[in-house]
Amino acid sequence: MLLIAENLMLGYSIKGGNDYNMVKRYRTLSVLLVIITCLLVGSFYLYSTDKIGKIYIQNTQKSIYNLKKDFLKDTVNNQIARIDEIRADKTKIYQAQVQQIELMLQTIENMQPNEFMQMYRKYFEQENNRAVWSAALWETETGRVVYDPQNILAGTSPAEAAELILADFSAYRFSPYGKYQAFFGVKKSYVDAQVKKMIADEIHNSKFAEESYIWVNEVVNYEGGRNYAIRRIHPNLPETEGMKLSTDMTDIKGNLAYRAELEGIKKFGECFNTYYFKKMNSDVISEKLTYAKLYKDYDWIVAMGIHLDDMNGYINKTNEESRKLAVDLVKILILQLFIILGVSFGLMALLERGLFRKSKKKLEEEINLDLLTKAFSRRAGDRDLHRRWDYYNETGISPAIVYFDIDNFKNINDKYGHDVGDAVLINTVQAVKGAVRTSDKLYRWGGDEFVLVCDGINSENAMGLCDKILREVNALDYQAQGEHVATTISIGVAFFQESDRDYTDALKRADTAVYRSKSNGRNQANIEI
Repeated sequence: MLLIAENLMLGYSIKGGNDYNMVKRYRTLSVLLVIITCLLVGSFYLYSTDKIGKIYIQNTQKSIYNLKKDFLKDTVNNQIARIDEIRADKTKIYQAQVQQIELMLQTIENMQPNEFMQMYRKYFEQENNRAVWSAALWETETGRVVYDPQNILAGTSPAEAAELILADFSAYRFSPYGKYQAFFGVKKSYVDAQVKKMIADEIHNSKFAEESYIWVNEVVNYEGGRNYAIRRIHPNLPETEGMKLSTDMTDIKGNLAYRAELEGIKKFGECFNTYYFKKMNSDVISEKLTYAKLYKDYDWIVAMGIHLDDMNGYINKTNEESRKLAVDLVKILILQLFIILGVSFGLMALLERGLFRKSKKKLEEEINLDLLTKAFSRRAGDRDLHRRWDYYNETGISPAIVYFDIDNFKNINDKYGHDVGDAVLINTVQAVKGAVRTSDKLYRWGGDEFVLVCDGINSENAMGLCDKILREVNALDYQAQGEHVATTISIGVAFFQESDRDYTDALKRADTAVYRSKSNGRNQANIEI
């Protein structure tokens, strides 16, 4: 621009015969014009940067908020899936015990009737069996009941009572033995009580970032009102477990949080909510984002939340880093404004978008990692296995799906404490990573359960990989309380099949193989084809 002004000035002096003062005056005007232009452009850029920064802050807040909502929802859904998993495992255990009892009774069915009845009675009245098993015995021909200590036949004939009582049992057997017909089984209420205690222990021992935790309320009246629910599990306020709740309860801002939650549960089966609640390990009360979902079998509302001010601290940190970088870019831009003024606007816009994508990617990576073990999270595994399933449907090429859990992990926690249990989880993940390729993906599926996905591994060489993993884990040398903490794992391997509906069918086969590894003595691998 200065060169143009000088050319115009020279042309004017030649034509008009103006003197040096006129040339000087035009040069000064040109410089002033450039300075004014720079100031205007700089002011406009600073104004634009401020606007872009505000938009960036809004987008960052929205992205983090949505990621946290996804995290809360995924964690609650995983916990509910864990309830179903434990119920299924318990049922399998008792079904296996039913078969064992049946085999035992077959060995004595040729006894004299009275002797058989006495043996039957003696077995089920043992102290370790009395609380678990319900049993009855009656004569096949007459229907006369000779043994029914829990009155499960309720005064009706055995034939009439059969259909009534079966719905109450998780595992049972009707079998003839000589002149008698026998019934024995484990009630669902007994199994559910065990499951509820296990889930309560798991939730109390679970650790999440930002002082988050899971809690459970049991609904006794879906119409709401006073005593509509009971607080069953609450790691933040364990002393209040068993307390009755009311939909008329309010937080410090007057919000009817329980009423809003119940209405959302009744309408959709799940809901997000915000209200004010005490932070964990603190007396500070702040606004909280929560997600709740109904587990109808138990009338449980399973919920999880995160305090918004904790989330805002992370947002402010991210925004401050972005703001410092923006200031540095402004300084560089001003120095180069004469040359690249126009290009800089476009460049800054690209850089801002790049920073936003980078920050979002960083947040997503943190969400997709298990914070304790640094393995990938179940959320990431679900997404990746969906992709692997789609690839299998296109090519017919299946990865090896290696499912494993740590043997006797609960005993390690009980004996040495959860800090040692956490160390065992971390060391096991490091050992497994040391045994596999960098291209293989390891996901923490829940608790002490993990899923390893390996490309290029088939049923012929899968056991070689598993043996290598077992050796690495067995070689772990971890000391606690002056003792060596032996660590072993049980492995199950499966592959996608054409008959599968989705990837979860392969996971179920791998889980079956894990169960077989445990049944055969643990510290081994099995393949389920």
